[in-house]
Parts: sequence; C-alpha cells; structure tokens
Amino acid sequence: MAKTYELVRKIAVLGGHEGGTTKELNIVRWGFMPPQIDIRRWKEGEPSKGITLNNAESRKLLDALHQELTADSAFSQ
Repeated sequence: MAKTYELVRKIAVLGGHEGGTTKELNIVRWGFMPPQIDIRRWKEGEPSKGITLNNAESRKLLDALHQELTADSAFSQ
C-alpha cells in the first residue's frame, strides 16, 4: 500500500514501549487534506488505529480534558 500520510510534527509520545508500539500525539497530513491533530498508535514507524481531529475538535477536547482534570471527579482521584 502506498504511503498516504505525512508526519508533519511529532508532539508527544503518550505511552507504549520504545522500539515497539507507541501511542502518540502528532500533526499528520492524510492524503491531500490539511494537517490535523492525530492521536494514534504507531508500530515500527507506521500508523495503526487512532483518531484525527480538526482545529475545532482539538479545542473542544482540550477544554473537556481541562474541565475534567481540574474538577473534583472520580477520574482525578
């Protein structure tokens, strides 16, 4: 299968094992689409399952995480 993405910028490795499968936050261009925020598993430098978020979706996720992580919720205990 031809490579249909461009890894524009690595932002963070969120988890996984160095040299194995990692969960990463990146900016990726898929096909001819504009670059977007991408949260995905990567194995041996190739993308696996994940999600891609546009700017509006990324901001909503950031706001929701900020509210959840600063609130007195079951998750933050």
